[in-house]
Amino acid sequence: MGNKKLSIRILFPLVMSISIILCMISCMVMFSHFLSGYFVEEAVGEIGKQKNSLAQGIEREIEEISDFTNAMYYQNIRSHDFQSDAFSDSLKDVIRDAPDRIHGIGVYDVNGNCIWHSEKVSGKPVKDEEWFIEAKSNIETIYLGLEKMVYTEVMKSAFQVSRYIEYVDNGIMKSGVVCVQYYTDFVESIIESYENKKTEYCYLMDENNQLIYHPFMRLIQSELYEEKTLKCVSKCTEYLLKTYEDTQWLIEKQQIGYTGWNVVVVNSLANVRAENVNIYYTTWLVLLLVGIVLIFFDILLLHNFTDPIYQLIHTINEFGKGNYQEKAKEAGIGELKSLSEHFNHMADKLQKQMDEIRTNEREKQKMEKKLLCFLLILGNNININ
Repeated sequence: MGNKKLSIRILFPLVMSISIILCMISCMVMFSHFLSGYFVEEAVGEIGKQKNSLAQGIEREIEEISDFTNAMYYQNIRSHDFQSDAFSDSLKDVIRDAPDRIHGIGVYDVNGNCIWHSEKVSGKPVKDEEWFIEAKSNIETIYLGLEKMVYTEVMKSAFQVSRYIEYVDNGIMKSGVVCVQYYTDFVESIIESYENKKTEYCYLMDENNQLIYHPFMRLIQSELYEEKTLKCVSKCTEYLLKTYEDTQWLIEKQQIGYTGWNVVVVNSLANVRAENVNIYYTTWLVLLLVGIVLIFFDILLLHNFTDPIYQLIHTINEFGKGNYQEKAKEAGIGELKSLSEHFNHMADKLQKQMDEIRTNEREKQKMEKKLLCFLLILGNNININ
């Protein structure tokens, strides 16, 4: 009986505790999965705001370039005869008024031959240049070509911004293309405001997935760094999750106006999870404490169930030894307490029956003694006679 008692008291709490632990582990896994999804959604929303802010900043600058190029065309190129000094002087004034934004200007006829250029711009034919072909093919549209290295006091980059034009040459209206070399500083300042790091950065690319600006451009050019997201970014609509070298990356893309350019924001989800690791630990700690409390109450509740049973077993053992005065303690919950009450009621009845049996036995013994005495007296009287 002692072994069974020991096994029940150990086995039941052990089984329940293991069940609770497995349940807690399942909850931890479930909550970790839920929190991971929640943090990804939060990251998508937060990075989406940053992406939109970057795109809007670049789009505002591009609108300024378009306004500047259109104003220069209508106010300086079209309003003066090409052969007049006013034509050249007005374009030089444009460059002089914006030295921090404009590197140089070139005006070309419809065949790509240079008819006027500032001193920092080459006078070579440009008929095969992409920006020239695009501007000539798309009238009334500003074309933003790829960046080109230009030389001032220091080496800088400039976009080839081109537009189809009509100019007056000795009173005759002719067609051509103007190209403005616009410094890329405005793009760099906007993208660098993102505080680019290896685990979170953004870059700019054209409609052909060619890099326009990248914070690690020098490393890319020296082949010390490869932008792996370029291979999949074309499939990205709003955002994309991609795994590289056992690390999951969140990629978001936003088109910039009519240019075909796209700003791409790349973030490592390992970095996102690291920023929220305290929430993971707090959740796990709460679940662990809940599990400990549940195990404690499980053991306490089990004792409330088993103690009355073991007390009842003890009472039954005493009954087996003939100690009919022993009573079961009427404790426990629900049916357990009722069981003890019924046992005590049964014990009382049994005790009464035993008392009656003893009383009857004593009465029987008295009658037997009286009968024996009567027979002895009767026997003696017969012998005397």
